[in-house]
Amino acid sequence: MPEAGSMSCMDLWAVGPEMVLAGLALVLVPIAGWARGPWRRLPSVAAFVGLVIAMGLTAPMLTAAPREAFCGTYAVDPFRAFYQLVIEAGTIITLLALASHFRGAEQEAQAPVALLMASVGGMGLAAATDLGLIVLFLQMVSFPSYLLVLLVRSDRPAQEATLKYFLYGAAALAVMAYGLTFLFGLTGSLNLRVIGANLAGADAAWVAFAFGLVLIGYGFEMTLVPFHVWAPDVFQGATAPVSGFVSVVPKVAAFAGLLRLLLEALPDSLVAWPVVLAIVAAVTMSFGNLVALRQTSLKRLLAYSSIAQAGYMLMAIAVAERTPDALPAISYYFVAYLCMNLAAFAVLAQVERMLGSDELDAVRGLGRRAPWPAAALALALLSLAGIPPLAGFAGKVFLLMAAIEGGFVWLAVIAALNMTVALYYYAVVIAEMYFREPERTEAVAPGAGYAWATCLCAAGTIVFGIAPKLALSLAQLGSVMLR
Repeated sequence: MPEAGSMSCMDLWAVGPEMVLAGLALVLVPIAGWARGPWRRLPSVAAFVGLVIAMGLTAPMLTAAPREAFCGTYAVDPFRAFYQLVIEAGTIITLLALASHFRGAEQEAQAPVALLMASVGGMGLAAATDLGLIVLFLQMVSFPSYLLVLLVRSDRPAQEATLKYFLYGAAALAVMAYGLTFLFGLTGSLNLRVIGANLAGADAAWVAFAFGLVLIGYGFEMTLVPFHVWAPDVFQGATAPVSGFVSVVPKVAAFAGLLRLLLEALPDSLVAWPVVLAIVAAVTMSFGNLVALRQTSLKRLLAYSSIAQAGYMLMAIAVAERTPDALPAISYYFVAYLCMNLAAFAVLAQVERMLGSDELDAVRGLGRRAPWPAAALALALLSLAGIPPLAGFAGKVFLLMAAIEGGFVWLAVIAALNMTVALYYYAVVIAEMYFREPERTEAVAPGAGYAWATCLCAAGTIVFGIAPKLALSLAQLGSVMLR
C-alpha cells in the first residue's frame, strides 16, 4: 500500500505544470468576472506568475528518464517537456501583448483565463498516450481558442470568424475521433504503444483509412491544406495578439501530438505516411506562399505565411523515422517560429490598436513614425523569409538537411523554391515601412507589454540565429521520446 501511495504522488508530480495552470485558471474565473478598475490587471499578473512557475516545474523533465504516468496514459519524457516549454513561452509572450492591447478594458481580466486553459490543453496533447485523452486535450486547446477570437463580443468580423472556427473545428475533431475509434477497434487498446504493437497483423487498408481520418483533425490545428480554410478569416477577425497565439500554440501542440501518434502507434510498414505527409507538405507550402502574394491585409498575409510555415515543418515529420536529425530540426524550428511569428503579431497589434487597420498601407512609413517597432517587424519578416544570420535561416537549413537525409530531395527542392517566392511578399511589407512616404503621422500605440513581447521575440530571433546551438541543444534533448 505505501508503494501505491508513492506511485500516486509521483503521478501527481508528473502533471504539476498542468495542475498549476488549470487550478489558477479556475481560481481566476470569478475574479475575472468581478474585477474592476486597476484590479483588472490582477488576472494577467497571476497568470504570468503561474506560467513562470509551470516552466520551472517543466524544465527538469528535459533531463529526466522517460517513464509513464497514470497507468500508461501520460508520458513523462524530454519530448513532452520541450514542447510544453514552447507552449508556455508562447503563452507568456501572448499574455504580455494582450495586457497592453486591452489595458483598462473588460477583456484585460478575461483573456488570461482562456489563455491558461488553452495552454493546458496544448500541454496535455504533447504528453497524452491514450486515445481518449488525445480527444479531450484537442477539445481543451480548441474551445478556449474560440473564446479568445471572440474577446470583443460586439465585433462583427470576430463573430463571423468565431463561428467559422467553431464549425470547422467541430467537424474536424468529430472526424478525427471517428478515426481513432478504428484504431481502438483494430487493436482493442487505447494506449498508443500497445496500438503500435498490435497493428502489425491488421489490415493495411483499414489502418490507412484510420490514419486519413486522424490526419484531418491534426491537419485542422496545423493549418495543412486542404484543412486550412478557416485560418485566414480567423486571423483577420481576431485581435492581432490572439491571431499570433492561434498561429503558434495550437499548431505546436498538434505537431507534437501527431509526432507522438506516428512514432508510437503507426509503423510506416503498414501505412506509407512519410510519402503522404511529404505530398501534403509540398502542397501546403506552395499554396500558402502563392496565395500570400495577393494579400493586402497583413493578418491574412501572415495567415497564409503560417500555412506555408506548416508545410516546411511537415517536411521533418515526413522523415521522422528515416533520419535522427528530423526531430531536432523541427524542434529547433518551433523555437525560431515562436520568436519570429509572435514578434510580427506583437508589432501588428500596436499598429492595429492605434490605426484600427491591418491593411498594408497602415505600416507605410512605419520606419520613420516608429523606428523600433518597425525594426522588430522587419527582423521578424526577414527571419520568416530565411535570411541569415537570423533564427529562421538556421531553422530552414536544418529542415532542408533533414528532408534530404530522409530521401526526399524533391521535397527539399520544392521547399527551397517556395522560400524564394516567400521572400517577395515579406520584402513588400519591409519596402512599405522604409521606402514609402508615410500617409499618416500617428505613432504606434505604446505599452510595456508590447515592448516586452517584441523585445523577447526579437532577442530570440537574433541570438538563436547567431548561436543556433543554444536552441539546438535543447531540441536534441527534447527529441527523446517514451517508446
